[in-house]
This record gives sequence, structure tokens and C-alpha cells, in this order.
Amino acid sequence: MQMIPVSDATLSSLALGRQGRPSAVLIHGLLFGNMATWYTSLAAQLAETHHVVLYDQRGHGDSPVAATGYDFRTQIEDLQTVLSHHGMADGPVDVVGHSMGAVIALQFALRHPERVRRLVLVDAPLPLGRHVLPELLAVDRPDVLAGYIGERQQKAAERRLRRIHRRLEGLFFQSTLVADLAAEPEISDEAMSRLIPATLLVYGRGSECVETGRRLGRLLPEARLELLDCGHYVVEEAPAELRRLVIPFLAEAV
Repeated sequence: MQMIPVSDATLSSLALGRQGRPSAVLIHGLLFGNMATWYTSLAAQLAETHHVVLYDQRGHGDSPVAATGYDFRTQIEDLQTVLSHHGMADGPVDVVGHSMGAVIALQFALRHPERVRRLVLVDAPLPLGRHVLPELLAVDRPDVLAGYIGERQQKAAERRLRRIHRRLEGLFFQSTLVADLAAEPEISDEAMSRLIPATLLVYGRGSECVETGRRLGRLLPEARLELLDCGHYVVEEAPAELRRLVIPFLAEAV
């Protein structure tokens, strides 16, 4: 694992596979996600054919909580810095994201289409105003945060739960994460209709975001939608099925 300095923060990162192969970056989801989420579910297998980069977004996993920088412009700059650090400064890469990581991947593809060869969006929660912000804005006190964590981490080990609690206290109450995301404009249908890279959409049939997948399937010019028998946490709930979709998709020629 390596620590990579970015603007006002440091990000933990890991590369798998050999340089010279096709490049891929995997981006995890918000709050409870980290790069370890991707390791056994997809990264290890994908590294047999790709040079794969994983990283913890600021305030997640082993990346310290930064006071600011959770807006998409900064998150995309973070992603570009990570790619450059691993020798991927130029040329197209395959970009795979889950949940909020999928939104970052989509934003990156819209702003830098020349950098993206193929795009995989796993249960992207759009629009944020419906699927993400209501829960984040409701966590306005430490006692509410404790309940929020308890509902989602009932099976977590006690030590891991304490570590998650401390990190989320920093993200909710000592950083601009919620304010930054609340200030972001929604992505317009017109912008998405101009997306260039071929895109695989993977959604859980039981996810609250499944209608977003159907909508993106209609909007994105080169998109294919696949539904799996799981909920929102596709990477953890259906890793084998996800691999069977993603690895052949990324192996296809452009």
C-alpha cells in the first residue's frame, strides 16, 4: 500500500497486476466503502489481465479525514493524481465504480471522455437529491449518527465498529462532505445523453436505485443494463455474478 499526497489530503492506494497491460481503476462507495471492498470481489481476478488501481477516497479506509474536498471537482482531481502516481497519466483507462464511486466515475467520464475506454457503473444512486442527500442531511447530531451506524453495521465486530464510528464522526461533523455534496448540481439528461464510452450498468433488483439503472439505460448512448438478484450493495452481495459481467465486458475491444 502507498500513501499519495493530493490537495489538502493523503490517499491510501494499491496497484495490482503488471504495468503495460490495459489499465483499470476501481472506485468504492460512500461512508462504509473502502478499497478493500473491491479486492476479493473483482480486483484480484481483474489483475490477471489488467493493471488495476485501488484507492481509499479521502476520509475512507486508511485515508485520513480531510476537512474539505468532497465536491466532485476535487474528487476527480484526486482520481487523476492517483492515476498519474501509478503511471496512468495519459491514455484511456477502464473505470469501475460502485454507489457514490459510480457517480464519481460517471462525472470523470463526462468531463474527460478521452480518458475513459470503458465504464462500469454499479448501482449508481442518482439523483443524489433522492437517493443520498436525505440520509446524509438527517445525521445532524452524534446520537443520530450512532443510530445510523447501528442500523447498517449490526454484524460488524466491536473494534471495527468503533473505528467506523470515529471516522464517520470526522466526516459528518469535522468536514464539508455533506455540504459539498448538497451543493453539487444534478447531472442533466442532456449531459448523460452525450456520454461517449461504452457503459455497463449493473443494478440490484432489490435496490432502491434500480429505476435509476433503467433510466440510465435509456439515456446513455452505449449502455447495457444488467440486473442481479441482490440489493444496493452489489459488490458484497453478488461478487461472483458481478465478476461474470464485468471481466468479459472489459475484455471486449473498443
